[in-house]
Formats: sequence, structure tokens, C-alpha cells
Amino acid sequence: MKTTPQNARPPLVVAVVATDQWAGRAELRGISAAARDRGWTLETIDLVNSGSDYAPYRGLLGRADGVIARLYDSLANGTLASLGVPIVGIDAGRVAASGRRTALPPGIWARVMCNQDEVADAAAAELLATGRKHFVFVPMLRRYPWTGTRGKAFLDRIREAGCSAWCYEPVTDWAWVKERENLARWLAGIPRPFGIFAGNDLLAKFALDSCRTAGLSVPHDAAIVGADDDETFCLTASPTLTSVRLDFEGAGRLAVDALASLLGKSKPPRPKLFRYGILGVKRRDSTRTIGKDVDLRLAAGLDFIAAHAHDPMVGVRDVAAAMGMGRRQADRIFAAAGTTIRRRIEETRLASAKTMLRGGADTVARIASACGFSSSNYFIRIFRSRFGVTPACFRSGAR
Repeated sequence: MKTTPQNARPPLVVAVVATDQWAGRAELRGISAAARDRGWTLETIDLVNSGSDYAPYRGLLGRADGVIARLYDSLANGTLASLGVPIVGIDAGRVAASGRRTALPPGIWARVMCNQDEVADAAAAELLATGRKHFVFVPMLRRYPWTGTRGKAFLDRIREAGCSAWCYEPVTDWAWVKERENLARWLAGIPRPFGIFAGNDLLAKFALDSCRTAGLSVPHDAAIVGADDDETFCLTASPTLTSVRLDFEGAGRLAVDALASLLGKSKPPRPKLFRYGILGVKRRDSTRTIGKDVDLRLAAGLDFIAAHAHDPMVGVRDVAAAMGMGRRQADRIFAAAGTTIRRRIEETRLASAKTMLRGGADTVARIASACGFSSSNYFIRIFRSRFGVTPACFRSGAR
């Protein structure tokens, strides 16, 4: 734990969050834990109660040494910028109605943003593993930077795999009822079976409802993947929704690290960008195709890899045994889904390694061991061959 001199006041940091959202609550947990480790005093302004009216908190904000604020609206009116202290914005981006990206909110000293490529990669891998050849992306009805970036990356991955891909174009800005009918008609024209990546779990639930309206069976006709792993949506849907797990707590910890590097500076530097990643994919019934032995066995293999890839002793034969068959038959099933058992194990380990490199201070050797690589040298070689940089360089670029 970092400490302050005995006669010095610990830094007072204010976190501006929205606790009605899963992401906001998870980020607050990360902020709170990291601030406690540093010996800071943390106060919270909840946008659920205050909106963007900071008048009741004027005294608190006037004493703050730094601010961590989530979302564009919490920063847009300039009140926080007028404090003249370091401000770290989490997911603080927006675009105008024209589709053009707007300027950053005032006063931002550093930004913590999601690595949308990682989200798209995970969603594409999950859906491609079902063996389908046709895929769609369902974006937010309103234009936010993340939904366009996430969708483009997903569609690119699908097309690189030699499959067909489409993006739904919303007709309205926010009329969910009308869009449900429009999306249902549009999905009915997609060749079956197909996969859907919805920009987040709310959209995944929306897409599921539209599939039901169109008479499409999930997951047989359409497999669905969302993002955020918000159990409010994922577990109350029928079937339950598979989701990419974003590392929101890691985003909170990263915001504290960013603010720590800025405290005490007399003037704001050029805003630096920090990126947080994912924790993997939580597989549920919306991507489990039941009724074909091959699909059931593939799902069993994927689940086994997700649960055991961190064990360096796990290999192809173990996955085949979990699928209830021999190695050659298991290899054929994975090949039909566009991958191999060995490659899937490696991808799972690398995804975990990237998250650990981005979010913590563990050594490369410890990360290699924790993620299931037999040695740090092998880990470095595989990582560099896949991503073009060493793990150490990746960590430096992610911060």
C-alpha cells in the first residue's frame, strides 16, 4: 500500500458514477479497491441522484485533488473542468447526430476506454465456433462511438474468416417498439442459421425479442452474443444470453492508476488514452445449439477449454475426452467450426494474458504461468508471433 507522509493529508478523490448501470457499479468497485490500496480518501457522486447538477456538491468538489468521472454527460457541462484538478474520464465519448465525432468533454486529463477490438474478436470467435457462415451486427439506435467501432471490428473479423456479414441500420433514434418490428423483418431475410452480435446485453435482449417476433428459433436459427455480461438482461432472457465479459472493475483500477500519475501536476498534459479489455466470454443457452450431436460436443469442448486453459497440462486429448470422443474426431469437429483445438486453447490463454498485462503489475513470468503457458520464453515467442510485439511492449503501449 502506498502511504503519504505522516503530516500530509491523503489525496481526496471524487468518483462521479452512475450506479443504475452494471458497468458503473463494477467500475466503482475497481476505483474503491485501488484508491484504498493507495491510501486515498474517496467520495462518490451518484448521477442517479444528482444528474449533472453539481451544486449540492460544490464544497466537496472544491476540496478534491482529482476526479474520476464516468460517461460523457457527467463532464459535458464544464463544471468539473472549472475545478482545475486532474480529471480522468471513463468511456467519455460521443458523436453528434450527423455521425461526426464530437470534441472531448472539457477538462479531460486522461481517458480510460474499452478496447473494442478485443470485444469484437471474442464475439466473432464465439459465433464462428458454432459453425455458421452468416452473421449480423445489431448496433445501438443512437450513435455512440463504441457501437460503430465495435461493429466494424466484428464485421471485419467475420469477413476475414470467409463468411458473410451484415450490419442492421436502425430506422429511428430511440423507438424500441418500432425498431423491434423493423429488425424482425430484416432478420427474417438473413440466410439461416446465422449468428447475431448485439452491441451490448440490452441490445441482445432486443434482438432476441425481434427473433421471436420473426418466428426465428434461438439458438437453432439464430445464435446471439451480447456484451457486458449484465446478469439483469442475460439471466432473465429465455434462452439465457451468452455475453462478452468486459473488465469494468479493471477500468476502475486503471482510472486510479491514471489519476495517480497526474496528481500534483500544475497543468494538464496532452490527454493520454488508457484501454481496458475483457475477461472472456460467458457462454449461455443463446449460443448452445441443442439437437445436433456435433454441436453439443463442440459446446462441451469449448466450455472445457474456457474452464481449464489456465492449466499448462491441458491439451488436445483432454479436450477430446471432455467431448466424449477420440482426438481425431474432436479435431474434425473443431475444423468444421473454422478452428483447431490447439488454436482455441492458445487464443484463450492469450486473451487472459492480454487482460493481465493491461490491468496489473505482475511479471511476464507470473502471467505466463497463470495463463497456462509452459514457460515464459514460449509465452513471449507465441505472443510476439500473434500480435507483433513482446508482452512487455504490449503492456507499455496499453498504459
